[in-house]
Amino acid sequence: MTPQENGRVTSELWVVAEHSGDAVDRVTFELLGEARRLAKEAGGQVCAVALGDHVTPLVESLAHYGADTVYVVEDERLRYYDPNLVVATVGHLCSIRHPALVLFAATTTGSDTAIRLALERQWPFAPGCVNFHWNDGDIEMVRPMAGQKLHAIIGAARPGPRVASVVPDVLGFDAPDKKRSARVVSAEVVVPERSRVDVGEFIAGDPRTLDIAHADIVVAAGRGMGSKENMQLVEDLAAVLGGSVGGTRVVVDLGWLPRERQVGQTGAVVKPKLYVACGISGATQHTIGMRDAATIIAINTDAGAPIFKIADLALQADVTEVLPVLTQQCRQAGGR
Repeated sequence: MTPQENGRVTSELWVVAEHSGDAVDRVTFELLGEARRLAKEAGGQVCAVALGDHVTPLVESLAHYGADTVYVVEDERLRYYDPNLVVATVGHLCSIRHPALVLFAATTTGSDTAIRLALERQWPFAPGCVNFHWNDGDIEMVRPMAGQKLHAIIGAARPGPRVASVVPDVLGFDAPDKKRSARVVSAEVVVPERSRVDVGEFIAGDPRTLDIAHADIVVAAGRGMGSKENMQLVEDLAAVLGGSVGGTRVVVDLGWLPRERQVGQTGAVVKPKLYVACGISGATQHTIGMRDAATIIAINTDAGAPIFKIADLALQADVTEVLPVLTQQCRQAGGR
C-alpha cells in the first residue's frame, strides 16, 4: 500500500490510547493487537497517539503491545479530557499522515472523541465494532446489530480515514513483546479558534457506587461472610482499595446487597484488574461472571472450595478475621 493524496489508502493504522494516571488501559492493548494483525496482512505500520500532560512514560508499554510509532502530545491543558483540544489535535495529525484506520475504545471518552472527529471531518465512522478486515485494499468494519444476532459489514462511501470505536474486552490481546521499541514523534496540541466546551476540573466518581461491570477492583462477598453486619468488612476493604462491592446471588437473595451488585450468570459479568472473593465457594453460576478478572484473590475456610482452582492467590482462613488485617495493611501501605 502507498499513501494517496485523498487519504483513502495509507500504510498507517492508528490507535488513540486511553490511560489512567501512569498506566495504559487494557482496551488500548486490544486495539494495538488488532491494528498489528491488520498491519501484518497488508504491510502497514501501527501508530499509537498518546495525549495528556505526562504521557511519555507510556511509550514503552505501547511499543511492547504493538506500536511502531507513538505520536506524543504532552501539554498541561490535556490534564483532563477536553474534547475541543483532543479532536482538533487528532484531526490535525490525521490530515497530515492520512491513516487508513483510526481506532478508539468504545468507552465514554473514546466514543465521544470518535463521533466528534468523524462528524467534524466528515469521515466514515462505525461505532461498537468487533472486527475488521481488508477488502480490495480497503478496510471493512464489522459491528453487531439486532441484539448481537446479526453482524453488519460496513464499507466506506466517502474518502478519508475510517474512524471506528471498538467494544472493550472483545478482541483480547497477546503477551507483550518487551524487545519491541517504537519511534517517538512529538507533536503540539492544536487549539481550535472557537470552543463550545470549557473544562474546569475532573471530579472522580465514588467507586462504591460505580457499576461493577466497569470497576477496576471488585471486592465480592459470599455466604461465608456469615451475616449482613459482616458486610461492613467487605465495604471497608473496597473503600481502601478504591474498588466496588459485589456479591453472589445468595448474598443478594439474603438482602445483604442490592440486585445490581450481583456478579454471575444472572447478574453482571465483570473483568476487573483485581477481584477479591470473600467467603465465596465458587459455584459455576458465580465464576462464569468473574473468571476473566486479571487477578483473583480468594479467601475461604474450605480447602476444597472450587474458587481456589481459578484463584491466583488462595488463602484458607476465616474471612472475618483476615479482612480487618488486610484492610489495615492496605491503609498503611498508602490506601485510603
